[in-house]
Amino acid sequence: MKHVKLFLILFVLFLIQGTVMTVFSPEWFGYHLMIIPHFVFAAVMLVAFFLNQGTAVKYGAVFGFLIDIIYTNVWGVYAFCIAFTAYLLSYLTKIFHMNLFVVFIISMIGVCLLELEVYGIYSIVGLTNIPFVHFLEYRLPPTAVLNGVFTIIAFYPLRRFLERMREETIEE
Repeated sequence: MKHVKLFLILFVLFLIQGTVMTVFSPEWFGYHLMIIPHFVFAAVMLVAFFLNQGTAVKYGAVFGFLIDIIYTNVWGVYAFCIAFTAYLLSYLTKIFHMNLFVVFIISMIGVCLLELEVYGIYSIVGLTNIPFVHFLEYRLPPTAVLNGVFTIIAFYPLRRFLERMREETIEE
């Protein structure tokens, strides 16, 4: 039952991340920034930190594939990049104590890494027309900040839910 709840939480975040920038577009305020919400990725990172690595990779691949199907023309890029980045950064739980500050910093690094991976793959395939300098100036920092703020907001409720889920899994 807990995995159904986790799936529903991630699915709601998937829906929210697809609509939030249409409501709060920076262009409405005169800014020419590209802000990409990665709320599902931030939640998958919390799953990797507070539940387990395997579950995070599975959910990262599933929701990454959904992102690929709905928002992109190339299938598998987000599925691979979200799962790979969550897998890679989950090893940091063995080094650091996962408090709010550490999770915030690692999530910001994770979002930057995810964005760089996707940009790199799209550049190799020839699907991006954004120069790298513009990517570093107009897309990467605002995207990292938005997702960092989301991580701060979601940290305590998701951590509590995931820790209870882990305890119930251990008891079974």
